[in-house]
Amino acid sequence: MNRIIAGQMIAADILKLRRNRAMMVTAALLSIGIAILYFAFVLLRHDGNFAGPQALADGATLMGVYFGAFAAILIGAEAGTMDLTNGVFRDLAATGRSRIALFLVRIPAAIAVALPLTLVGFGLSIVAAYAFHGSAEAPSAGQALEYAVWVALGTIIQTTFAVGMASLTRSRSITLVAIIGWNTIATALINFASFLGAARDLVLLIALGRLSPGPAVGTRANPGSSIALDNFKLPMPALVAVLVILAWAVIPAAAGAWRTRSQDA
Repeated sequence: MNRIIAGQMIAADILKLRRNRAMMVTAALLSIGIAILYFAFVLLRHDGNFAGPQALADGATLMGVYFGAFAAILIGAEAGTMDLTNGVFRDLAATGRSRIALFLVRIPAAIAVALPLTLVGFGLSIVAAYAFHGSAEAPSAGQALEYAVWVALGTIIQTTFAVGMASLTRSRSITLVAIIGWNTIATALINFASFLGAARDLVLLIALGRLSPGPAVGTRANPGSSIALDNFKLPMPALVAVLVILAWAVIPAAAGAWRTRSQDA
């Protein structure tokens, strides 16, 4: 498959995702909408002042771990199942195109739709950090860039994870419940289970937390945060964190590719 055909297939999948208005509105509300509501609430609560670095940390966690991640997972789950749901997979397979190629184009298409939403949502935290820091020191441009890169990484990995799982299970609802449940309830419980030791390093959000630019929200290291959720930042070698993060993208993607290749048209 040459680059022109690949680009056309990716563009077609992006268009199909964007035409799903219900999904796009939901994803926008989960990312941009929640960010607006959160920062409006905090500004009202603190009389229009917001410590700059705290705004960045809160915005990064909202987009990279919680609501922005939910939007990315929603888009990834839709990308992994839309051909089956719309009943067009048989027609696409009948064109003679590689089934692996049909799967692979879903990932960049989903990322291209999800990433702008989470980055815009995080961009609101940058605005809050510089516009409403009050007497506190404003964050540096380097800090804002580091958090933005971390949000982008979280979005890319979790979108890829969702596409792979959705293609494997062939069910959007199962994928959403499984991944969001794992990322919220199960991961929080594992994070507190100190008796598991280094085994906790294998959890995606804990590995992502290791690479975050600063202390994540809701921790003793950042007690002033308005998000009362625990930090997923445990001490582990950076190389281990990188390998774990890559595994959470590559393994589900490989499983999704296998399922797409072997499924009945």
